[in-house]
Amino acid sequence: MKKRLVSLVAAAALLGSVSLASAGTVTTKGDTNISIGGFIQTYFDWANNQTNMGYQANPEYTEPGKKNTSAQTSFGTTTQYTRISLGLSNPTEGITGVVEGDFWGSGAGQQLYGKGNFRLRHAYIVKEFCQEGCNYTPWLLIGQTWDPLEILDTFTLNNLVGIAGQNFGEGVLRTSQIGFGVKFDLGSVKLNPGIYAANLAGDSTFTNSYLVATAYHLSNPTQYTLSQRLVSPAFAFKLPVEFNTGFGSPARAYAGFGWQPMKLTNAKAGIDNENENAWMATVGLTLPVYFVNLTGNFHYERGMTAFDKPLFGDDYTMPSFYIDSNGSVQAVRGTSWTAQAQIDFNKLAQVPVTFAFGYGQTVFSNYGELADGNKPLVRKMGTMFANVNYQLTKSLALGLEYDRNRTYYVGAGNDGGSAQNGNQVFLRGMYSF
Repeated sequence: MKKRLVSLVAAAALLGSVSLASAGTVTTKGDTNISIGGFIQTYFDWANNQTNMGYQANPEYTEPGKKNTSAQTSFGTTTQYTRISLGLSNPTEGITGVVEGDFWGSGAGQQLYGKGNFRLRHAYIVKEFCQEGCNYTPWLLIGQTWDPLEILDTFTLNNLVGIAGQNFGEGVLRTSQIGFGVKFDLGSVKLNPGIYAANLAGDSTFTNSYLVATAYHLSNPTQYTLSQRLVSPAFAFKLPVEFNTGFGSPARAYAGFGWQPMKLTNAKAGIDNENENAWMATVGLTLPVYFVNLTGNFHYERGMTAFDKPLFGDDYTMPSFYIDSNGSVQAVRGTSWTAQAQIDFNKLAQVPVTFAFGYGQTVFSNYGELADGNKPLVRKMGTMFANVNYQLTKSLALGLEYDRNRTYYVGAGNDGGSAQNGNQVFLRGMYSF
């Protein structure tokens, strides 16, 4: 009866009728320990010539012959990225897991009160088949969590969308999957290779795949939009490595590859269940050197442009596949990279402040005749940022960041070699519990 009661207390905490911080750790009827955590996060943002909290500057022309409004500064706020997490642990059965949600669901944005629906972020378990005294530990993952190739190490304070070259806003991000791997503990080196079956359809976008039809003034051009059908899950492989360097905390590196087969159709263009393959390869490294942390990532994609589609400004994203004037399907490619650094003054002088800066960019290629369409599309985008974060208490942090976003557009009369510049400054307050 006691276990049942504390489980109800945990459920009540999720509904807001008791303090989450006081709920602590509880044990369910099935002997699964549940710990409650999360954070409250608020942004105040001033943006010029771009969307608040985005990382794309506005295009010069929104359609042929129509210039965009001159650069203006706008103010926006949001607290809807506030998060609630349940950590699950069943030591007897060797199972851990997470159930997590936030309020950044449908309708969320700046200055929208009561519009952010609660959404599921993570819901997964991991079963380990050896728990003590093992040099290697097989594991099985089932549920919804990060895209196996998602790039997680970053020093920007913009947790909503990330920066150019390291997107957190759209694409798959989190997806249902089954993964199997083995953790190897080799002393100074730890390996954790894994293979995954997942749904990565969301890494491809077809919103603007009809634009070549507009360039040739075909009637009803949106009828030439490609549709996607899956016949199998995607398959991915990732190899994370952790190793000692002698310069402080261990370094972390990874390499990965993901492949999503699909069939594309457009009856108007005579394309009937054409087989296509979207894929991505990625590598990354995070290197702590005493009080300095360095991180960098690189990925190359074919037909997965939604992996780099921002949450704000996604209407201007290159389609992953499109129909050219000969009626053939073409795949757009993308190359992205980031380089970031963080100085931790707490390690240097016991001052709870970090200073970080970095740059990231994405460049699309093989977009061909899309550049002649009547809608602006991003050809290249880059973000340069710098921030300072002050840990006021153990749980409360206050941060300030400046972002410089430079974006190049094609289509709608935009000059692909002319950069459009956006700027933003935002304050972030974050309380973790």
